[in-house]
Amino acid sequence: MAKGGLGITIAESGIGSVLNRYSLRVPLNQRSYAWEEQHVRTLLQDFSNAIANDDRTYFLGTIVLTSSADGKWEVADGQQRLATTAILISAIRDYLFAGSANERAAAEKFSQNFLLEFDERSGEHRPKLSLNLEDNDYFVKAALLPPDHVDRTKAVKKTDSHHRLADAIRICKEHVEQVVSPFAKTDRAKRLYDWIDFLRDSGVIIEIKVPDSFNAYTLFETLNDRGLRASQADILKNYVFGKAQDRLNEVASKWSSMTSVIESVDADDLLLSYLRHFWISERGPTIEKELAEKIRLTVIGRQQAVDLTVRLESNAFDYAALFAPLEHTGWKHYDKETRAYVYVMTRVLQIAQIRPLLLAVIRHFSPPQAKLAFKAFLSWSVRFLVAGGAGGGVIERYYGLRAQEVSDGKVKTAAELKEKMKGVVRSDAEFLEGFRQHRVSKVHLARYYLRALELHRAADAHADLGGILEDTAQFTLEHIIPLKPSDAWLLPDEVVQGYAKRLGNMTLLDPDTNVDLGNKTFSEKAAVFQNSPLLITKEVAERTSWGPTEIDARQALMANAAVEIWKL
Repeated sequence: MAKGGLGITIAESGIGSVLNRYSLRVPLNQRSYAWEEQHVRTLLQDFSNAIANDDRTYFLGTIVLTSSADGKWEVADGQQRLATTAILISAIRDYLFAGSANERAAAEKFSQNFLLEFDERSGEHRPKLSLNLEDNDYFVKAALLPPDHVDRTKAVKKTDSHHRLADAIRICKEHVEQVVSPFAKTDRAKRLYDWIDFLRDSGVIIEIKVPDSFNAYTLFETLNDRGLRASQADILKNYVFGKAQDRLNEVASKWSSMTSVIESVDADDLLLSYLRHFWISERGPTIEKELAEKIRLTVIGRQQAVDLTVRLESNAFDYAALFAPLEHTGWKHYDKETRAYVYVMTRVLQIAQIRPLLLAVIRHFSPPQAKLAFKAFLSWSVRFLVAGGAGGGVIERYYGLRAQEVSDGKVKTAAELKEKMKGVVRSDAEFLEGFRQHRVSKVHLARYYLRALELHRAADAHADLGGILEDTAQFTLEHIIPLKPSDAWLLPDEVVQGYAKRLGNMTLLDPDTNVDLGNKTFSEKAAVFQNSPLLITKEVAERTSWGPTEIDARQALMANAAVEIWKL
């Protein structure tokens, strides 16, 4: 076993051996069992393939264990694999329990070695692996206890995680039946003994022990393991909980409330993003690998832990609202136009870097100033997308600095924010040049730009919203030179590659235009375009031919309009 200067030890173990050698527990505040059916089936199939191929080693990734105040080992990462392996062993145990006297003796041995251990002081059997407060009672009763135990039938499913555990138990039971079905009855137990040997010795994990849960967090910066981002958030939570002391219940309640709000948003890996964006909104630029250290240096005691979770809970509602601003019930002080600016940034343009600044403005600006700021943010976002901005990290840094200034009260109006961003946001000249050459690969962005240009032609004062306030129909994006033109177009490949995705080569079709233009010739398309109610589409039909010259000219006109739509 290798040991580092930080007290970290690293060893290779079979996953069953880990269950055998330790009494493990998932921290009470850790997230619940999360694996769905496909995760369980994938693990079992991997085991089956490894055993069928007689693999001496099947690598399962890393498991991180942290020492707790009472000397017990807690599972910082690896809960899902350990719990599922324990459920599989329990299914094997249950099958053998119904067999011969020898098989029942083996079942009792496996139960003692991997599932339950006798505590001579209490006179009770205790689980080798304990899950969190929500899951443990169900896990013990439904899986770990032997089939003839009186409490085995008392397991009641109360939460979603209980249903996931029940699914895992059912799938593992079915899998054991499938494993033994090809064999004669006298050989079936031996096949299951082979599985136990494999789980104990050949289903290999890298076992990492660290002195405390916070060191476990820093370890994840260099690991490439399953569940990485979620584990980082969990370990941060454990650190904050550890500082809460006698106010743990208060802190845990607020953390749980915050988590529920964030997880209600249909977006992957959002909790860790929220934690970082919230931190940036108050403390300025922070990259992901710095977040843990900054929280550790700030949250040094009970009151800081309470204060942090209070703010995290209260800000979670506004952060979740960024993903559904038009429907959010908590923004009654914002009119529909204000909400629409946020919608375009977060849902249409899908700008993540600006979320900390949005949070800061929501907290500290009056509604009229917030509206002016959001309108400016939308113009900045389009300019960065079209003309660049020295990379997302650089943009995020500037947004983070502005967010901190807003939170600190150093910037109080939209005008002050605009002044601070001079020289950072692309100028009119830079935006004009970028727009003249802009290529668009994402359909939702092209639709937005073109709809805004159409509304500008119609003198709509809210053209920069791209019709969000009025449109209910979905316009069809049409590439005038098709992405794969027919031979009738007579265009060299280099022209198609260079111009097909230029914005000047795109237009919109009214949703009522039920025509599949595909790779038809320009004259055929123009006959449809001339009947369109959309000005930018009807104008294309005025051309007698279509190629690079026409695209360049049209996009130059678009660029002139863009400077007026997305103003500084």
